[in-house]
Amino acid sequence: MIFKLKKKVAFTISLIHKGNRKEVWDAFLRRINSEEIAYGFKRDLNKKITKPRTLLMINTRVFQQGDEQYFLERKNDGLINEFQTCYVATTKEGIPCFHLWLIDFSQNKILKKIWGNTFPMLSKDEMLIENVYTVPKYRGMGIFPAVLNEIAEKSKILGANYNISFGETSNINMSRSFAYAGFEPYILRRKKWFLFRKSITFEEIPLELMEEYNRYTAAYRAKPLK
Repeated sequence: MIFKLKKKVAFTISLIHKGNRKEVWDAFLRRINSEEIAYGFKRDLNKKITKPRTLLMINTRVFQQGDEQYFLERKNDGLINEFQTCYVATTKEGIPCFHLWLIDFSQNKILKKIWGNTFPMLSKDEMLIENVYTVPKYRGMGIFPAVLNEIAEKSKILGANYNISFGETSNINMSRSFAYAGFEPYILRRKKWFLFRKSITFEEIPLELMEEYNRYTAAYRAKPLK
């Protein structure tokens, strides 16, 4: 808890020093009273899909020293850096344009320590995809679903049967990207803040929300590989 608090305080101070007072204020207000609703997405890695198309030729590899300079616009409190392993997508020129973390069950203790009940504890055949980020100039090129598919293949080789991840229900583009990469919603997460106290609950996805999801992802569904 102390470790996490120090990280968050350091991150807040850095935002203030950089002139991002509005972000600090917005975060303060969210902790007074707010609710975030997110889909839990899952992909069965034993089901093959047609490879998602992308407008940019990319290669996926493990994060290397020096890659961080390409993600300076990405604002986070540094807690994700406690996990292994970060994967980076690069252009054909070798320029990093996307990153995500792939977390397996051996890191459950860290997952609990850092984020409490925000994520379910992973079983031996599950891997969590977290902290996905596309560099702004490369957005809209289909990189996200293409990398998700490559990571799914890597996860299968590493012994997993499922990839899971979470995305806010309000983020339609993210939901479409997950659908294009063969993921489906399987649970709903509610994160509530009230007077600086956080609560996390998981529940079945309401029928009306699932119907809405099906409408705006219908044209983006992954096609089974024949």
